[in-house]
Amino acid sequence: MELENKKINALINLLEDEDCHVAAEAMQQLLSVDTDVDALVAEFQESKSPVLRNRIHQMGNVLKLRRNRKTFIENAVNLSIGLWYGVLEINHQYNPSMSIEFSNNVLSEIAGKLADNITLIDLAEFMRDEEFIYASEDMLGVDLYLIEDVLIQRIGAPVMLTIIAYELAQRKKINAHIVIFNGKHCLLDADNNLIEPAENWNVTRLTSDKKVHFCGKKDLWLTVLSQLFLASLLEGRLLTIYRSGFLLSKLCGGELSQLNHPLGSKTMPKLV
Repeated sequence: MELENKKINALINLLEDEDCHVAAEAMQQLLSVDTDVDALVAEFQESKSPVLRNRIHQMGNVLKLRRNRKTFIENAVNLSIGLWYGVLEINHQYNPSMSIEFSNNVLSEIAGKLADNITLIDLAEFMRDEEFIYASEDMLGVDLYLIEDVLIQRIGAPVMLTIIAYELAQRKKINAHIVIFNGKHCLLDADNNLIEPAENWNVTRLTSDKKVHFCGKKDLWLTVLSQLFLASLLEGRLLTIYRSGFLLSKLCGGELSQLNHPLGSKTMPKLV
């Protein structure tokens, strides 16, 4: 126990090191030490040292993010949360600076502009008037899949525009489903009215000879995660590759470590 306390005290001291890499390594070790990290955060968060206070605050944020991640994975696997809140948490895990409360408030402001007793066709016209548009270029731009960016800029990938419209439909008690039609995410109501965000919110009546694929919550979470993962790979952002890849592998019932190096611990097969 005494040896453990000495180790913890030494790591606390290293948090104040001028070398950020040394401090980061100390933080990582403290987070993995078999002790009450919450107690450490509480003890040192009011330290007289501004450097130590700042790094203890960072540790607290990491702890919170990890716990939220664990809770989200459990809820997502059990399908015990709604589609909207799952997307918000995915976006927050990808970019912790994103405020879930802010995104909810923005959507609530948008929903407040909608009249009661509207139809899905009315909603399509509203989304067009609000200038929510589909970005036909740069389809792997990460901002097209981050809900806060889409809500503010009004530009997004079809899946994100559809999710936003679906959440608005839910709040206005419109019976609608998210489907894939001609390779793009759309909304379909009980009267077979099909809303296509990628076609400037075009409304058509779906005929019996047309086929659609109905999307579940998990399907849509995996779609968003896959796109964020690909965007991270293209941009070479290692931290977000890990964050999105970790969630993606967990929701698929696997582990990130099962992937090939450098994402996981498996070695690449030799090319013949």
